[in-house]
Amino acid sequence: MIAGGTVSEETRRRTLSEGFHDSPPFAKEGQSPETPRLYEFGPFRLDPSERKLWRGDEVVALTPKAFDTLYLLVRNSGQVLEKDELITILWPDTFVEEGSLSNHIFLLRKALGENLSFIETVPRRGYRFVGAVRQLPPAAPLHLEKPLEGHRQLASEVPVARRRRGAFAVAAIAVASVLLVMGAALWLRGPVPLSDRSQWVPLTKFPDSVSQPALSADGRMLVFIRGAYTFFGPGQVYVKMLPNGQPAQLTHDSLDKMSPVFSPDGARIAYTAVDPQLDWDTWVVPTLGGEPQPWLRNASGLVWTGPQQVMFSNIRKSPHMGIVAAEESRIGEHDVYVPAEEPGMAHRSYPSPNGKWALLAEMDRDHIWSPCRLVPMDGSSRGRQVGPPGAACTFAAWSPDGRWMYFTSDAGGLNHIWRQRFPDGQVQQITDGPTEEEGIAMAPDGRSFVTAVALENVSVWLHDAHGERQISVEGNATEPKFAPDGKKLCYRIVKKAANFFQFIKMAGEVWVADLESGRSAPLASGFQVFGYDISADGRQVVLETEDREGKPRLWLTSFERESPPRPLPNVEGRQPRFGPSGEIFFRGSDGFVYRVRPDGTGMQKALQQPILMFVAASPDGKWLVAWARTTDNGLAAVYAFPLGEGSPLLIRPRIRWQWSPGGRFLSLALPFHEGRTYIVALPPGEALPPIPPAGLPSEEEIARLPGAQKIDALRAVPGPSPGVYAFSRNTTQRNLYRIPVP
Repeated sequence: MIAGGTVSEETRRRTLSEGFHDSPPFAKEGQSPETPRLYEFGPFRLDPSERKLWRGDEVVALTPKAFDTLYLLVRNSGQVLEKDELITILWPDTFVEEGSLSNHIFLLRKALGENLSFIETVPRRGYRFVGAVRQLPPAAPLHLEKPLEGHRQLASEVPVARRRRGAFAVAAIAVASVLLVMGAALWLRGPVPLSDRSQWVPLTKFPDSVSQPALSADGRMLVFIRGAYTFFGPGQVYVKMLPNGQPAQLTHDSLDKMSPVFSPDGARIAYTAVDPQLDWDTWVVPTLGGEPQPWLRNASGLVWTGPQQVMFSNIRKSPHMGIVAAEESRIGEHDVYVPAEEPGMAHRSYPSPNGKWALLAEMDRDHIWSPCRLVPMDGSSRGRQVGPPGAACTFAAWSPDGRWMYFTSDAGGLNHIWRQRFPDGQVQQITDGPTEEEGIAMAPDGRSFVTAVALENVSVWLHDAHGERQISVEGNATEPKFAPDGKKLCYRIVKKAANFFQFIKMAGEVWVADLESGRSAPLASGFQVFGYDISADGRQVVLETEDREGKPRLWLTSFERESPPRPLPNVEGRQPRFGPSGEIFFRGSDGFVYRVRPDGTGMQKALQQPILMFVAASPDGKWLVAWARTTDNGLAAVYAFPLGEGSPLLIRPRIRWQWSPGGRFLSLALPFHEGRTYIVALPPGEALPPIPPAGLPSEEEIARLPGAQKIDALRAVPGPSPGVYAFSRNTTQRNLYRIPVP
């Protein structure tokens, strides 16, 4: 029974009691549940009996849970379905966060193409299908598949096989490379069945986040890091006896940490510690407890290759990082692999059981995680990339017999576990669903592995004179930026939101929220971008995309959606930032910062030295902020470079830096401590606060800046007026599970 524009409590109880096994959800009055109809809306036809969504004569690929969600919405077209009701019906015996539902709505909208008006978000309530639905004669009896038993499986998120061409042909060009990667993820699955989630065994039950598991040689002990970050960041090393021992904390310091691992005899645990100056060193701590001690300088991601032999990452010229092998004393140190291009970084390495090969997790020259690499241990060649192509690979492992290579890869948009038969077999996906799985600790018998399983959602919020309110209502929102007049707020919707040092290339749509009406809409529907910026006059937006060859390209579009996006001709670059007069600064593929007019003319170098990452352009047009080395052998740090005469000003090795529109305010946050942001009111006519010659080496120095105000908010960015800022809220739960190998 439908009443008052929402699904009634009576209907909800009947649906839950009937379940999904023999009848479609939310059966309307007078309709037999045994004879499900076909439904048509727009160019689509929904066939419940075959569990297929058609666009013309083509099937749109949907996961079981996505199909169920769409079916619920279409069956109740025009009615508001409350979020709690949807979650209860879709996951009747499983606790999931609201972010799981919003992610499925987001993926459904992508599957339906550019016409995002089919599914309407009703703020603070739920969702409503608003497309005109036509019911066709009944189809064959409905037999719903096992994945609808919410307590048995979490829904997987598989990208759509094909997308309807958008209204703008230029958008199709911009997203072609993204679709190729997503299509590859479908093809690469291979015939292996996905791991059955009902067989996943929880090993930890922390209320926050743990990651980077490693097992002792006998598989009886587990070491991991308790902290929010899966790369490196603040956290503590813990050890646990399996299966039911209590976790014991081994470290109690403020150093950033990464990659704990047992020594061959299990007596010690080595881990990477990163200090504020970005020095990467190896420390050790006794497994049974004791004082941690520094061991090897300029050595990170260390693993043992023998009783007294090790392999680790080593910085050549900051931040260029290669892989070396040596004795524990560093005698006989020799190269295994060095990235061909500076400043590529090989962060983690995994020797094969026979000691002849190694798998590597590395970043490219843009500091973006690349596919993993297979190299010979003797360093005789650079090897080749393995695993899902074109996707970020952050962890790897070997089966004990050396026949299989395992990877954590974000092929398809989320981190899952994949495998490939050595040396060049077909890539197969092992895990799937709304969670992410990162890290792989293979059991000694090869029948299971331990990984970190996470559910995460990031939303954008606004703080103003009226208090705090949520702006983004679905998906993961990142990179908020105010329009110059402060009346609108832009952000990107991505599958997962990265922190400052996560270095994951994530395409997403730019959305625009009207702060007065509360309505949000995409800036250029279907146009996937990696970054963007708003011009000082609020009329244009520059977008960073990739072409079909993976080359970075810049596009311009109207902020008021008066015309479709258009490419800047002959411009190849990343990290675009507007200058005050409309010129666009960007980092070119050669590492230099360039400036160019909006019509693509007048391109010239803005800085005469290369940089590593472009951060910001000051609103007065006098400064560029970038992560760079100012000397050939110097350490990489964030500097403010004058566009006129003068020397660069050291800020600090790592910092999040963003000006408000108009330049009245500046937000500063330390990476990994982004829950604390400092918003600095700048003096009239000044683009920078008074920075000491030694920079801002500590948070205390930042807090002492004139006009600095501490904001207890995640990644806060200032608006054009006092007391107005946007910020992020992150809900993450990550624990370790033992997953059987299918």
